[in-house]
Amino acid sequence: MVRRNAIKAEPVSALQPPEGGLSVGYLMGRARASLLSGLDAELARFALSGMQFAVLKHVADGTARTAADLCRFMQYDTGAMTRILDRLEEKGLLRRERSREDRRAVVLRVTSSGRTQLPRLAAAAMRVLEAHLAGFAPAEIEALKGYLGRMIENGQMQGEDRRTGTGGRS
Repeated sequence: MVRRNAIKAEPVSALQPPEGGLSVGYLMGRARASLLSGLDAELARFALSGMQFAVLKHVADGTARTAADLCRFMQYDTGAMTRILDRLEEKGLLRRERSREDRRAVVLRVTSSGRTQLPRLAAAAMRVLEAHLAGFAPAEIEALKGYLGRMIENGQMQGEDRRTGTGGRS
């Protein structure tokens, strides 16, 4: 007779924030997860995920031209990005083309069908964001944007310091 160890479920307390209250990182992660979950639910009627919408949006607005650009910008691995691009291509919303400037490169283009869909998808994304910001005063939203912008700038400066080896020293 083979004896198997039962897998014990993690106690509910393991899902709670660390002792000492809610950390900023924990709250930001939860807010991001809630936004993405809401976006996925809202975009389900279009048979798209929030990540697929984000890819379309970034290609359409010129933030990213290639799969590598998307991976860097969105902090996504190449395998997962390839699957997302495959699905968008199957749906006829995006296409891959050889670059005219550099035949080795493959650039991404939103199709006319994708461009037609984007305003509806953006409106769905806006509904999710507005629902998450319900009850915030306009000044609070501006303050939040300022705080988040500053955090992004600080992170970018820290990344530059790591690349240059200055460690934050001027």
